[in-house]
Amino acid sequence: MRRPRHRHAAGAGRHAAAHRRRRRALRPGVPDVCALAAALSRGAGGAAGGSGAVIDQCRLIDLPPRHDQRGNLSVVEGGIDVPFDIRRVYYLYDVPGGAARAGHGHLELQQLFIAMSGSFDVIVDDGQQRRKFQLNRSYYGLYVPGRMWREVENFSSGAVCLVLASTLYEPADYYHDYQDFVAAAQRHRP
Repeated sequence: MRRPRHRHAAGAGRHAAAHRRRRRALRPGVPDVCALAAALSRGAGGAAGGSGAVIDQCRLIDLPPRHDQRGNLSVVEGGIDVPFDIRRVYYLYDVPGGAARAGHGHLELQQLFIAMSGSFDVIVDDGQQRRKFQLNRSYYGLYVPGRMWREVENFSSGAVCLVLASTLYEPADYYHDYQDFVAAAQRHRP
C-alpha cells in the first residue's frame, strides 16, 4: 500500500526539506539544484567563476538510475531534482527526419528536457550567447531556465523527448519571433 504524502500546510515545508536532505544523503555528489537555482536567481552567478549570464544556468542534471534485475528506474521530483514544481508534462515523438521543434522563447517557463529514447540536440540562446547540448541518455536532463530561446533538432529515428515544465500552457509567455524575444528578455533582465 502506498503511503499518502503529507499535505498539511504547516508541516509540508518541514516534510519537503527533510525529504530533500534524505534524497541528497542517498545521492552523494549530486548537486542541490534547488539551492543552486536560488543562488542564481539572487545573482550569485553561473558556474564557478562564470559570467553570471542567464545561459550559464542551463545545465545537465543527473537523474541516477536505480538498477534492478527487473529494469532501471530514474526519479524526477519537482523542487527536489529540478528547481521548480512540475506543472505540465509533454513529449515529442515520431519527429520526421530533418525536422526541428520548439523555435521559440519564454520569459517565465522553466523546463527539463530528457531523451527517453534515441537522441536529439537542444539549442539554447539567451539573446547574447548560444549553446548546444546533445541529449542521448534517459538518466540526464537538461535544465533550461526562463528568459531563454530554445530549439530542438537532429532527432534520431525513434527519439522521444520528454519535457517537464514549470507552468501550465500560457500563450502570452511564447515568443515566436527571435528579435521580439531578445527585446523582451533585455527588458526583463535583473
